[in-house]
Amino acid sequence: MAEKGARVQLEPLARQMYVDGKSLTAIEADLGVSRQTLSSWKSQTKKPGEEFDEWDKARSRKASFGLRMEALLERELTFAEERQPGAIEGCTLDNLSKLGALVVKFKAVESQGAGYDKAKVFLENLQWVAAWLRENDPEGLKVLASNFDAMTMKFKTECMSDGNA
Repeated sequence: MAEKGARVQLEPLARQMYVDGKSLTAIEADLGVSRQTLSSWKSQTKKPGEEFDEWDKARSRKASFGLRMEALLERELTFAEERQPGAIEGCTLDNLSKLGALVVKFKAVESQGAGYDKAKVFLENLQWVAAWLRENDPEGLKVLASNFDAMTMKFKTECMSDGNA
């Protein structure tokens, strides 16, 4: 667990991790701050009468950033195309080139997604189910064990074939 009084250092870091797509549970594991504390920090940023807190607003802005950059590039390209040949200044072309490169780079990063280990999540969920069955339904555990190979093969073919593991 994080030391008491470490909020000044940890809250901005936790917020950035949340904005970058991590869950509060993942942040809890990474920073050693309880999920309840993280949730409290997050909810304290909500202004009266607003639907979302500042953490969620920042996450949303980040998610829409790529779309806004694309729209800006499209608008500026259209403006440049409507100009007379030779009437476009060099700095405008330079800016368009840089903006285009940013859009391409952002799309590449965005296409990779938040990136999580599907196999790890599957295994963790399966371990939880097995532990629950062991404790609450031993017969159910036997059924799970008898179908385990078929279930994992189906997971591999359906969920792992897209290469996002």
